[in-house]
Amino acid sequence: MASNFFSQQDLARRNTRILVSLFSLAVILLLVLTNALVLVGLGLVDIQNADSLSAIEHGLPWQAVFFISIGVLTAVGIAVLIKWQQLKGGGKVVAISLGGSRIDAASNDPLERRLLNVVEEMAIAANVPVPPVYLLPEKGINAFAAGYSPGDAVIGVTRGCIEQLNRDELQGVVAHEFSHILNGDMRMNIRMIAILNGILFLGHIGYYMLRSGSTSRGRIGRSSKDKNGGGILAIALGLVVIGYLGSFFGNLIKAAVSRQREYLADASAVQFSRNPRGIAGALKRIGAHSAGTRISNQNADENSHLFFGEAISRWASIFATHPPLSKRIKRLEPHWNGKFPSPVSQVEVTAEATAAKPAGNAMPDKQTIIQAMAALPVLLVQNSRQPLQAQAIVCALLLQHPDYEAEQIKLIKEQGSLELLQQVDQMVDAVQALSLPLQVQLLQRAVPALKELNHQQFIQFEKLILALAAADKQLSLSEWIIINFIDHTVASHFKPKQQIRGARQTEFSAVQTPALQLLAAIVSAAGEPAACQQAWQAGLTTLGLKDDTPRPVSNLPGLTRQLDNLLGAAPLLKQHIWQAILAAVAADKLQTDTEQALLTALALLLEMPWQPEIATT
Repeated sequence: MASNFFSQQDLARRNTRILVSLFSLAVILLLVLTNALVLVGLGLVDIQNADSLSAIEHGLPWQAVFFISIGVLTAVGIAVLIKWQQLKGGGKVVAISLGGSRIDAASNDPLERRLLNVVEEMAIAANVPVPPVYLLPEKGINAFAAGYSPGDAVIGVTRGCIEQLNRDELQGVVAHEFSHILNGDMRMNIRMIAILNGILFLGHIGYYMLRSGSTSRGRIGRSSKDKNGGGILAIALGLVVIGYLGSFFGNLIKAAVSRQREYLADASAVQFSRNPRGIAGALKRIGAHSAGTRISNQNADENSHLFFGEAISRWASIFATHPPLSKRIKRLEPHWNGKFPSPVSQVEVTAEATAAKPAGNAMPDKQTIIQAMAALPVLLVQNSRQPLQAQAIVCALLLQHPDYEAEQIKLIKEQGSLELLQQVDQMVDAVQALSLPLQVQLLQRAVPALKELNHQQFIQFEKLILALAAADKQLSLSEWIIINFIDHTVASHFKPKQQIRGARQTEFSAVQTPALQLLAAIVSAAGEPAACQQAWQAGLTTLGLKDDTPRPVSNLPGLTRQLDNLLGAAPLLKQHIWQAILAAVAADKLQTDTEQALLTALALLLEMPWQPEIATT
């Protein structure tokens, strides 16, 4: 793997800590400036008659300083919390705030259809759930990924992007955004929006004071005796200036944290697409396009660090959230001659999109794993994009035991609907005829359609699949993965509190119990007692535990209750656990399709940045 995504996620966590440190320093500086402004503006400190700095310090009304500081910190804290609450819904909230509208999975628009195909391809290649896609009504060529986790992610793409780029170039841009998902940048970026909003809030207070005081400004100006009014006006103007300083610090922080992550995302995009000319070509198109990467939406500034390219014009390069276009191209194509191509017409791009091959027919030299997508029947691919049919696919995947199938069919009719039962009946044979790796791909594809359900429909569907899994009175590992995958990736869309918003655990001792339970469940699938013990020992050795560590009885329902601890593990701790899982599966020195599918599904569930093709090298 060209990029160790576990290490990059850990770096993103450290960058978040740096962001918080910089934010704290900026708040302290703004606190000092605001205190000085208010004390002087209200005449509580007489700097004109003070002999020295020490005299000013001794004459400070410390009680007033205390209350001013508390007021400033409270205002900043409230601003951060308000923005945090607004972003609670994750990626879709960001997309909507930027004017995005979700692309219908059944869209017949050739440009939209091509985009959805590319997103599906890159999701399979990156082994993450297929995210919903939002289209922004912007002429600039730009895109972004937003969310707290891969299960919550959305991809946003501008109209200019799909109208100006050919398929390879579009694939490069989308691959760049998927690398942000795997590198752990999304969570850091969405937190940055909330944190920087606090820094800018003091300026907003100043603007509000100026507007609210506009009707009394004449009175204040006419009355030389109204010193308090003049002082308040001075404070308002001063807060506006401090607001500009806050904007200065905010843009500086964004630039400091963002730029190197963009170089990394460009390199990772090549890794996914296997085609450096794709993303390099997209960057060249931007250079030739009159609108560049500009975003006109009023919320573009606070979200500028999310985008593929510079979303707004900057008066100084030190505030740029992205490296210069030419430098990005040079890193991808060292021998680039510096010339940009002629702009293409929308007619040309639409013609190319209309003539393009359907998803799954990407050239083999670009991405080996995408070749397998062609093996999925076209009808199943189309059905995975429709909410009712996507539910039927999940139900069909849970119909694993012929002895209990009649009872499960009855559950679908009673707890689901007759229409759902008809869809299951039409697809169950085709779904179960697929190899296990392809069944996992189909489950990945169904996620966006399941997110189109309304809240009540999803709750009903969730109850149904739990009942289907419980019908045989024995929860298998594959059933457990399906149930929890749906719960983590789709339920979080309807229940934001279920999102895992940060890495809480950094020590193995904090997650040892669920990690060993998961390892025990995996080795139990080995079948023979000797093979199970061999796999268990391989896992223990990788974890650095004693050989006599007892193997817990497989308890998948109990593991479900502790799953959040595993999902909340720090990236390098997750890598440690994942290496133990890989060692256990590889203990018999055989790799079957069943094991491959199990690992792929587990990586999806646990948000492990692992790609199936790596396991075969």
